[in-house]
Amino acid sequence: MIRGIGIDVVDNSRIKFLYEKYDDLFAKKILSPQELVEYYDTQSKINYLAKHFASKEAFSKAIGTGLFRQGVYPSMISVSHDKLGKPVFALNLSLSKIMTKRNITSSNLSISDIDSITTAMVILE
Repeated sequence: MIRGIGIDVVDNSRIKFLYEKYDDLFAKKILSPQELVEYYDTQSKINYLAKHFASKEAFSKAIGTGLFRQGVYPSMISVSHDKLGKPVFALNLSLSKIMTKRNITSSNLSISDIDSITTAMVILE
């Protein structure tokens, strides 16, 4: 049973502006510790930040809170990949508890991007 659907579209130029203005401070605010390791290794920091921010925003919409509300913070949500490269969420314990309270047992994530736009869609079941 679908418990929530969320979608987010990011104008990559806004992420570029934040990156140029705040450098790694923006990354440290929205990325989990695991993601920060990948972020420092990536050549395309703007693209990485856009994909992860859109994914987290879509997740927060699907769960019904939005980011920075009711205990949902972007650094609690990690975007990773399975063996085949499919994007998946890795959630910290606090967020897993929130999902359990809402009877959410699984999440699905799709990410698409072009040079100027990144989008993410999340379905929570």
